[in-house]
Amino acid sequence: MRKFFILLAALVGGSAMAQMPEMANVATNAQLKINRLGSSELTVEISNPNSAKVNDAAVCIQLPANNIYKSATVTVDGKEVPSQMDDLNGDGIKDELAFVIDLKKKASKTASIVFSTEEASADRYPARVHAQMWFKDKDKSHNPKQHIPTDTVSERVDNMYSAMHHHGPAFESDQVAYRIYFDKKQSTDLYGKKVRQLELADGLWYSAENKALAERNFGDDIILVGQTISIGTLRGWDNSVDTSKKDAKGKPLSKMVMIDPFAWRQAHIVAKGPVRTVVDMNVEGWQYKGKTLNLKSRYILYAGNRECEVIQQFEGDTKGVEFVTGVIRVGSLHPDDPALTLKPSYWKDNRGTCASFGMDWADNNHELYPVPQRAGVACAVPEHYVSNCYIDNNQVLNGVQTDRDNAIRYRISFCAPDKETFARWKNDQAWYDYVASWRDLQPVRVIQK
Repeated sequence: MRKFFILLAALVGGSAMAQMPEMANVATNAQLKINRLGSSELTVEISNPNSAKVNDAAVCIQLPANNIYKSATVTVDGKEVPSQMDDLNGDGIKDELAFVIDLKKKASKTASIVFSTEEASADRYPARVHAQMWFKDKDKSHNPKQHIPTDTVSERVDNMYSAMHHHGPAFESDQVAYRIYFDKKQSTDLYGKKVRQLELADGLWYSAENKALAERNFGDDIILVGQTISIGTLRGWDNSVDTSKKDAKGKPLSKMVMIDPFAWRQAHIVAKGPVRTVVDMNVEGWQYKGKTLNLKSRYILYAGNRECEVIQQFEGDTKGVEFVTGVIRVGSLHPDDPALTLKPSYWKDNRGTCASFGMDWADNNHELYPVPQRAGVACAVPEHYVSNCYIDNNQVLNGVQTDRDNAIRYRISFCAPDKETFARWKNDQAWYDYVASWRDLQPVRVIQK
């Protein structure tokens, strides 16, 4: 059985990579784009435009298309800082250099970069992030279970969700962890931490099922997302639906449209660290509003950060087509549950940022997860993408449309105050005050010297 799963992983990963045409987007809006590297050395100045200190601020340098270098050594204030170079489109050429930096308010620092044609070893720097995906081990004789790791999985029929341990890729910093469901929902789920550490490699997301991990202060899943937008998930939107009516199973109809039908779907871990993770969820042949669309949903998480950058990159005609993203109203799925002593609330600025704070169960198994917990979620979409604002009983949504690059770029973040010993948001107002300042936080600026 184990050999079968290894063979399956190899076949799925290989065929998926051959089929997916890479789109013309990079992992982030690079603070600096280099058209050519005249030598193996580069000096850049990094400045903080904000009126507050920034810790672990992302620095991203987009390298030229003919780049020959495979690694780099970055020095700031005479000290080497961890970095990574990523091949984002699988063509064998490194596309971006990434590292993080601390800066006082309105301060600047100079970074010296020396490039090398040698590949860096995987353990060159201690990992500050982690990403993983597994085929589930269904052999009940194995103790512990022997899940099969993979970086890529694909399907043409919606049937791999249950075959994947934790149902898709998961990735973490030392503050938070996210996972993306590999199905038509493509929902983002959340894992809260008690202390700042990496946990997924040992806990495999479901740490509540292993009592030994409690002694290591491991966190766990924190909310139920159901069919909602969760946090920052992208969905379609159909204003013609009458939500007062019910479907064949007796559930109220929703205006929200899942990513279905589709022709082909892939989950792919592009980068695992040590500084950032990059995860792609690729879909081809999504039939939506008479259009045939291809979609790359890219998620980028940097070391020391709780926010995740999201890029929705389309192929196909999206002119005038509306999608939605936003946040679940935490706890709203169980409005009459007496155990949920904190009622859900939400906040929005009518410019693209929305947030929620509430209490919910992490799972419907209340024996394994006996205590509901508070959570705060937020999604910040730049105003120029926003077309509408929609609010229903379970979520706060922004109608969004693509830019001239056929993309939508935004950020998501969350907190788990009942778990985090390092959290400072103990109520909804504290969370919303933070979200308002986080919304306005500007990325550091990088110029070549």
